[in-house]
Amino acid sequence: MAARTPLFLSAGLLGAALVLAGCGGSNNTDEPPSPTPSGSTTASPAPSAAPGTSAAPQTSAPAPEAGVVPCTAAMLSAAVEDTPGGGAAGSVYRDLVLSNTSSEPCSTFGFPGVSYLSVAATQVGAPATRAGGADAVSVTLQPGQSAVASLRETRPENYGEECSKVPVSGLRVFPPEDTAFLDIARAGYGCSNDEIELLEVGPLTGPR
Repeated sequence: MAARTPLFLSAGLLGAALVLAGCGGSNNTDEPPSPTPSGSTTASPAPSAAPGTSAAPQTSAPAPEAGVVPCTAAMLSAAVEDTPGGGAAGSVYRDLVLSNTSSEPCSTFGFPGVSYLSVAATQVGAPATRAGGADAVSVTLQPGQSAVASLRETRPENYGEECSKVPVSGLRVFPPEDTAFLDIARAGYGCSNDEIELLEVGPLTGPR
């Protein structure tokens, strides 16, 4: 009888070990799932910025005076005027002038849109960015009065071959909040590479 005792003990110990092993395996259900590989993550694309709005933001226009309508391209003329001492290293500052040619007062607020025109009279290159450091104000123009915005033009030669320099015939100007435009004949050169920003425009001020 004594010789059989080790066999029974060994069998009992083996059974206990198997039970413990089975209990230990249940912990797998609590393990966190394997992380998703980073390459499989899909990110929503960021919205593109509107052309010509990379600098100063434009707040909503205040309500115009009673009886005063918004200035539209049909009511305005546009011109570019040289300014004394407007030259700077690699660029030049000029005045962009919008004049009320209608027979009634009108109101304007904010930044005009400005782009170069190709010799085929189509827009070429990047549109003007908005200058920072100046707040937009509402400007009421009586017939014959003008609003003025600062216009900086950077020389295309500053960018070398990257510019893809092309002749331009002038500027296309969009009054604030207007999809109609005014063209200004002004021969020169611009960049066909629309990643290079040669133009910068400030808010309209005045009247004068």
